[in-house]
Amino acid sequence: MTYYYIFSINRPESVSIDIRNSVLIIDEAHNLPDAISGLNSIDLPPLTSVIASITEVKKLVDDEELRNRAIKILRGLQTYMVKLSKVLEEETMVSLELGDVLQFFEDFQAITDSYYEIIRKKRSAGVPIPYTPLSRLLDFHRAILNKVSGFGVFLARDEQGVSLVYKCIDPSVVSSPVINEANGVVLMSGTLPPRDYVMSMLGISRGIVEYRIGFRDYVRPENYGVLIYDGVTTRYVERDEEEYAKIANVLSRIYQAYALDKAILSIFPSYTVLKSVRKYLNPGVKYIMELGSTSIDDLIKDLRNDRKRLIMAVAGGKLVEGVEYRLGTENLLGLIIIVGVPYPEPNDYLDDVMEILAARLNDRKLAWELTYQWPAIVRIKQAVGRAFRSESDRALIILMDRRFREARLAKIFEDYFGKYVIVNENELINEVSNFNLTPH
Repeated sequence: MTYYYIFSINRPESVSIDIRNSVLIIDEAHNLPDAISGLNSIDLPPLTSVIASITEVKKLVDDEELRNRAIKILRGLQTYMVKLSKVLEEETMVSLELGDVLQFFEDFQAITDSYYEIIRKKRSAGVPIPYTPLSRLLDFHRAILNKVSGFGVFLARDEQGVSLVYKCIDPSVVSSPVINEANGVVLMSGTLPPRDYVMSMLGISRGIVEYRIGFRDYVRPENYGVLIYDGVTTRYVERDEEEYAKIANVLSRIYQAYALDKAILSIFPSYTVLKSVRKYLNPGVKYIMELGSTSIDDLIKDLRNDRKRLIMAVAGGKLVEGVEYRLGTENLLGLIIIVGVPYPEPNDYLDDVMEILAARLNDRKLAWELTYQWPAIVRIKQAVGRAFRSESDRALIILMDRRFREARLAKIFEDYFGKYVIVNENELINEVSNFNLTPH
């Protein structure tokens, strides 16, 4: 079953599982803390949804007093979100005081009554499954009224806009009782984070037996090469149009020099960086860019007709984790390019997570590494893993950012791969042009 039936606070009562007499097997366990946080978080959709709610109340609520009360709440919420959205020009998530948000729900019965009035009218009009965006407001209000330890309220920004989020900060609030009470638990992942992170984030207090199989234990050294190109960076403070153009120029040269009939998977730290680089690509580069509508099935169909494509994907996205680039027994990838170090963007939510880890581990440096550095490392390992799905697969890996030369990252990847070569741009292009699928 999916995580939802085990790790959701509001899981359906109709599913009855005796966890004490069960062995819980969790695949892709590196994602479990984030999955638990996502499952148990409730968001009040972007401003457009609030505006849509106002329109529905005006149109479908007949009682003037009720209509005015509901609109007053919604307009107050709209004004609050617009005002705070200016704070989010540089940040993805900002922590809010619960009291500041609750002030807009003092007369919340008006929203509840309006919701039922709208649903009733839609049913009367013959709508089979009536819906109103006010339902999300009801769910959000219910959640913040019952706020528990380990949760917080945030203003978040994404591609859809600005929204209020009641978010699970500490996944162990949900996972600890399950994992520690189960008869047995198996946590599986090809990119499991360090033991300290897993135990702290999931609240594991039972005994653990740990098995780790390294990259070099299942991929022969002659089947891969690792190059570090330090001529560019996606470091936030150094991002500008000149740097984006430089990255695009190197990617274009790699594409032109690459002689294999295989796809190139390039991984970017964010969609913003991906789009900024794409506009500077050489017109001769055939690329497939990850979009909201992109599916792995459609992508494989495209590659069936033309193997040599530059796939532009986002670290941790749907084109990177848990997908197979295969046609029968053939792996369609021959080159993996990590464009920049995919650190999560700092925000109040991650800072809160880091504080939890720092308190439990009594080590702020380790807490920072587990919160910011290890997610980036896991994303890189996940991307590299797409190219090695059988013992015969062979690929070249390029780590493209000068930060890969920094001591803490260099040591991690040297231990992981066992080898890497630092190259300048001409050496990089030469290595790519000479790379082939037959080991020397």
